Amino acid sequence: MAKKPEIIVDFTAVAPLLLVEDVEATAGWYENLLGFKSDVFPAEPPYSHAILWKDDVRILLRRTEKPLAAPATGALVDVKGIVGFYEAIHEHVPITSRLTRHSDGTWQFDMRDPNGYVLVFTEEPDIA
Repeated sequence: MAKKPEIIVDFTAVAPLLLVEDVEATAGWYENLLGFKSDVFPAEPPYSHAILWKDDVRILLRRTEKPLAAPATGALVDVKGIVGFYEAIHEHVPITSRLTRHSDGTWQFDMRDPNGYVLVFTEEPDIA
């Protein structure tokens, strides 16, 4: 068995990488409907990739030339204020699982972005 390497690093965040056909349109959707900000690259279209951010959440977009089948992946996003967020957007985005409170007190809903990626929004209960 190979010796386990000594890893000296603190992991501080991870961001999903979503493959999309139109970086500009996808970034605009996240900005207009979910309140993200974006940086697109290169400086002029056609854009090859983008970094989206809101609060402590980052999402990376990368252009693909191949048409995508409905992706089976996406992102899990922890939020605060999920009920108000859901009320503000549920009529404007494709909801795949309505806002639900689970037995442990966690709130959750799922939606699809314009490329078919599932975004799962969750809010953990406050524990005093």
